[in-house]
Amino acid sequence: MKELKLVITHYKILDTISYLNEHHLYPLSDGVYKIVSGIIDEETVQYRDVPTFSTLISFASKKICRYLLALQRHGYIKKRFNRETNNLYYEITDLGTSSLLKYHKKHKKPYIQKARTYKPTIVKM
Repeated sequence: MKELKLVITHYKILDTISYLNEHHLYPLSDGVYKIVSGIIDEETVQYRDVPTFSTLISFASKKICRYLLALQRHGYIKKRFNRETNNLYYEITDLGTSSLLKYHKKHKKPYIQKARTYKPTIVKM
């Protein structure tokens, strides 16, 4: 299998999963997407302190899913089954953790959060 060359988007996704896993939380792909996209709702409002929150606001959900799939295929993340919800959730692997540590040694700057602009979808005139 061809080796995956990680780019900053991969690291942001790995960092998101790692942060959540450290707090005993395991996301679905929708959860990762909501955090990196900066979507604030009743579920994500408590995760605004995640370093990667709102850092990939221009990415579509499908694109994030493709990055997640590539990371999973190459062993950086894996799925963990939850009996209560009957779903598979993402967990970072040892390979993912070591790659993330190497990245953070080289890049000391934190991620830049972008402001999501909201335009009203329904207005009264």
